[in-house]
Amino acid sequence: MERLALALAVALIPFVGLFAAENQLLGPNVHIYGPGDDPSAISAELDSIHSALQYSQFSAERHAVFFLSGDYTRVGTIKVPYYMAIAGLGRTPYYVKLSNIETTNPIRGSKNATLTFWRSVENVYIVKNDSAMMYWGVSQAAPMRRVVSERPVSLDIGGYASGGFSADCLFLDSVCTRHQQQWYMRNSFMAKSANSMSRCGWNYAFQGVELADTTGYARLETSWVNDSMPCNITFEGSTPIIREKPFLFVDEEGRYKVFVPSIRRNATGVSYSKECMGAGKEMDLERDFFVARPGVAAKELNKQLESDKSLFFTPGVYELEQPLVVKRNGTVVMGIGMATLVPGESNTESAIVVSDNVKDVVICSLMFDALYSSRTLLKVGETINKKRSSDASVVLSDIFCRVGGMVDRDVNADIMIEINSNNVLGDHFWLWRADHGAGVGWFKNTCKNGLVVNGDNVTIYGLFNEHAQQYQTVWNGEYGRCYFYQSETPYDMPSQDVYMSHDGTMKGYASYKVSDNVKHHFATMMGVYDVFIKTGDSTIEGFHSIEVPENDDVNLYRVCNFGLSNNGSGFRYVINNTQSSTLGRRITRWYVDRYPCNQK
Repeated sequence: MERLALALAVALIPFVGLFAAENQLLGPNVHIYGPGDDPSAISAELDSIHSALQYSQFSAERHAVFFLSGDYTRVGTIKVPYYMAIAGLGRTPYYVKLSNIETTNPIRGSKNATLTFWRSVENVYIVKNDSAMMYWGVSQAAPMRRVVSERPVSLDIGGYASGGFSADCLFLDSVCTRHQQQWYMRNSFMAKSANSMSRCGWNYAFQGVELADTTGYARLETSWVNDSMPCNITFEGSTPIIREKPFLFVDEEGRYKVFVPSIRRNATGVSYSKECMGAGKEMDLERDFFVARPGVAAKELNKQLESDKSLFFTPGVYELEQPLVVKRNGTVVMGIGMATLVPGESNTESAIVVSDNVKDVVICSLMFDALYSSRTLLKVGETINKKRSSDASVVLSDIFCRVGGMVDRDVNADIMIEINSNNVLGDHFWLWRADHGAGVGWFKNTCKNGLVVNGDNVTIYGLFNEHAQQYQTVWNGEYGRCYFYQSETPYDMPSQDVYMSHDGTMKGYASYKVSDNVKHHFATMMGVYDVFIKTGDSTIEGFHSIEVPENDDVNLYRVCNFGLSNNGSGFRYVINNTQSSTLGRRITRWYVDRYPCNQK
């Protein structure tokens, strides 16, 4: 490919040492294209990756695809399969122009996108050079960030989907879906109204989203409390505190940099303009980071952390014989191409442990896999500390955890993510105890909780948490906030006897549990779905989907259940003992608009 032509093709960037950066620094599964490269050759290479990975849900192969600043519209539509991350290397999305991208069907002979996981697109501009839509029909762990699209965007591919997450995007045409169960969109712009959003979905959530035309949205949103028009759409006007995910770019001198956006408060709309990246800091990839490639020992990674380096994981799977311990303020631990961290067989603690009292830490764009047995996959804070501040100590963005599916042996993580520190921000989690794949069964891939929050002032946006065997989310800290929650029950308990809470006195476990002694908590835009479908002849009951204390400053808004269970199973109530729900009522949706119900 024509690397040397790049300096002539893009006048603002004299790219120096590009061969070395691609081949030696970032490794063989990082594909970097320039505007002088043959479009047909780019297309052929990406099509070959797509063909290899379209149906490979549990592959260990990983790919990161980057485009240097330029126009790539002649490449045509780029198909994004499992374990591929597409991104532009410009300062803003406007620097990299693509014709179109799409997610294709991962289930042969079907348009069902409920298994469209583990892929991403970021920092690109989609040009409307024909009438085709951009199909981003995905489910969990498939973020769309920092994308500008002239094309209308469809969030499904014509069949069911269980997505999804988008943030920091400009949608200059419509965004539509008829088959998505739920979607969370944060700090974006939408040019068209919600008339193209189906009322059939369960929980569509928009936060900090600017609207060019609010007519359709206003009409649909009110129907949460209108029994004649059951609906699904919620708007939160702003985002209280957020830091957008860091991303890789190439500066004017041809150096690879990581941009770490600043924290925004009460934010609406996107964080950038056409020429301005927004507020934040630039980190030099070669100077400030240790660039990891598969096979590196955890001992070496910890040595680099001790020497004041941040960590940058290139695509691959990393088995860690000891936890990576983050002790230094300002550390960034970042992956590309769905890089995956595994607590090794001898490591029974965690893949990453963030020490107490560190500040300004970012961990992002990483998968965590349980291939053996460990207490956690990611642990933030070693002890519980009640010292509070208004700053974010740790930001976790695009964190995807998996227990089961990859190997045909017993695996375990007691807790996928444990947060002990205060002032932590979470921005898009998918925490998944596998319901299918290799080595899957009630006594084979075991996990008590997806998320346990012990710290105070923890805020999480876009929390997807599924199939853990007890409480899926346990919130013990004060002043917690959760904006958008999606959860499914476990599929596969063999009987009610193994699925009893409160010392065996209550049927089932709530998906979302706020501890009895918590005085202050807020959550909104929540969907919990019972899926008791692999229970044999057993009827399974969950007494309620959400359990919270009856305290004055514990408030929930817009909470729904949907019933997908067999054999008359389901939830008896939505929240505590309020609002009868799905028990014995399959394919039904029930909701509570606000709790306690006497709120103004």
